[in-house]
Amino acid sequence: MPQPHLPSAPSGVENQLRKHYFLERYVIIAPKRGLRPDSFNRHDAAHKVPGQECHLCADNHEKALYQHPASGKWQVKVVVNKYPALSLDNPEAYGRHELIIETPDHDREFSELSHTEQLNVFAAYRHRLNALSAIEGIRYVQIWKNDGPLAGASVAHAHSQILALPLIPPTVEAESTALDRYRSIHGSCAVCDLSSWEEDQGVRVIYSDKHLLVIAPYAATAPFGAWLIPRRHEGNFSNLTAGELDSIATALGKLAARLDASSMSFNWFLVNSLAHEDHHFVLKVEPRDTTWGGAELGTGIIINPVPPEYAALWYKGKV
Repeated sequence: MPQPHLPSAPSGVENQLRKHYFLERYVIIAPKRGLRPDSFNRHDAAHKVPGQECHLCADNHEKALYQHPASGKWQVKVVVNKYPALSLDNPEAYGRHELIIETPDHDREFSELSHTEQLNVFAAYRHRLNALSAIEGIRYVQIWKNDGPLAGASVAHAHSQILALPLIPPTVEAESTALDRYRSIHGSCAVCDLSSWEEDQGVRVIYSDKHLLVIAPYAATAPFGAWLIPRRHEGNFSNLTAGELDSIATALGKLAARLDASSMSFNWFLVNSLAHEDHHFVLKVEPRDTTWGGAELGTGIIINPVPPEYAALWYKGKV
């Protein structure tokens, strides 16, 4: 693993070119003096829009694919996306595109749901992962959340999305190949190894308990990016234990609350192992308060103005 540069504060950090743990991917960490999260806030649109007309609030969607509770007033509901990118009846764009409505209450963020309600959202994730993975011709199922206007959310109502694809996305396949390469060289799981390395370093750890480690990754591509890594080697979100899900809900709620409080848009997405592989599940959080320019688009090398060491301190309320 690369040896870290340990800043005491953003103003004391020089620019540094960092390599991803196991991918051939590079990031330039380029902090600015006096950096604070609010420096990046953009108010082009409201992060949350209370009271606006919203089709996710209504009870008149198509028949629910999943609902909790199963009858009566619902807390979580899954429906087919009204504007799907893929559909099972279109051979030219075969697949499935669904919405997980996380609450019937328009004005509540995921971070404002109770712990039990957050776990109910995870139960919907698990149900749909299993159901969609079983459809003939589906090779990869991606679950993600867009939170805030800069993260691609077109509706303020708290929801996640699912895309069931007839192929393995190139980004996912490239990461899987790199993990295979790492295992063939070192005889171990790269994510297990980087978790141990990050815990030994200590400077990028955001949260930890007996089930979970949360880090600001060494070569983060997004300011305040975070990875939630179960301690147990497990490849699929659907196979996590109740204790592991409980820890993820606790940590994710804390991270989301911190980002919401700063009006930062963010995405999260589940990274499952491919079905024929044995790779480590990770949930990745990617805030979206910077915009890529020509340097990033032209080279693929991302410039991140927030040192991950600082991000870890920020999440913990120490800066």
